[in-house]
Amino acid sequence: MRLCLTLAWMSLAFSLAPSLVAQTTGDDLLRWRGWYREATTAEGASAMAQRMAIERDTRQDLEADPLAQGFLAVAQLMIADHAWNPVDKLSQFLDWQPELEASLAARPDDPDLAFLRLGVQTHAPALLNYFSEVEADRSLVEAGLASGYWRGDPTHTDFVRDFLTYLKSH
Repeated sequence: MRLCLTLAWMSLAFSLAPSLVAQTTGDDLLRWRGWYREATTAEGASAMAQRMAIERDTRQDLEADPLAQGFLAVAQLMIADHAWNPVDKLSQFLDWQPELEASLAARPDDPDLAFLRLGVQTHAPALLNYFSEVEADRSLVEAGLASGYWRGDPTHTDFVRDFLTYLKSH
């Protein structure tokens, strides 16, 4: 009987282990947010994309993580924005925009992902017709800011607040 109970508990533990391991940590988010801020100010999108790809490719727990996918996609979309060749720019955008959308489909109420998409949408050329979720994303980001979603990351809180102020002025 004791063996049966032990095996049952072990089975339960192993069945729950993947869901416990496959979660983005607070340290991951702090690091990724920092990379994103750097990428927006210093042509650092390529560095962010490389770092995100390495993290996702070397950590099994991030292979299917929507947050990792979203941060990598936004880095690639920022690279597309800086591309010189219009064909390359469009191709890169068409490759990575669905990746960002998939991450949001998996976590539709995530303020970090909404913030990332809001940044892309507000800087995407009108020709791409990628602006339909601006108001919904802005509302979600404003609600996140008001609820203290980023309170554990004061630098990012200020960054988000500054971006929302920028949007109101344009």
